[in-house]
Amino acid sequence: MNKDELCEQFKKQPIIASILKRLHAELPKNLTYHSAQHAEEVLSEVIDLALHDSLSDREVQLLAVAAAYHDAGFIIQYFKNEIIGAQMAREAMQTSGEYSKEEIEQVVKMILDTELKPSETGAFKQFPTTELSKYLLDADVGNLGRDDFFEKGKLLLQELKEVTLTGFYKNSVALLKAHEWHTKAAKELREQKKQENLRLLQDMISEGI
Repeated sequence: MNKDELCEQFKKQPIIASILKRLHAELPKNLTYHSAQHAEEVLSEVIDLALHDSLSDREVQLLAVAAAYHDAGFIIQYFKNEIIGAQMAREAMQTSGEYSKEEIEQVVKMILDTELKPSETGAFKQFPTTELSKYLLDADVGNLGRDDFFEKGKLLLQELKEVTLTGFYKNSVALLKAHEWHTKAAKELREQKKQENLRLLQDMISEGI
């Protein structure tokens, strides 16, 4: 089964289908970047990375649940939403009866790890605390190393509203320079394109955008 087939299979699982339905219906419309589509893209991306590194079926299952719920807290609030999404995932997994306490805690940790925190350089980064977290975090920002980087950037700029285009691009350069992939898969699949995107950004800034 390839990535796309597996992704569609996951989307039909009740625990994932239910939260995707809520995201489509309940996320504020001004969230142009943190949308239901983003959750679905992260789900697809994390499956891609996990398959590339030959993770177990159960690990892929936990990653799929974490990806689907990682931004669910945005339904309630914008800032500090991770703890809310983690609790939503916890409750859904407990209700399903198909997950052990240890597996539930793994998913909770993954979602909490998606919070952006200041690094030593001052740039905001995500810090994984488990091996599986590395895959969710790489998937969450997979667009940094994809062709749709600038398309997604425009959606984020639209969501942030008050940030200027020049300021946004300069912040994006700082983000790309500070960013490091956590998994072998992302390094092999996304690093080259990330460096291309960084060079394009720097050229655009030097040319006055």
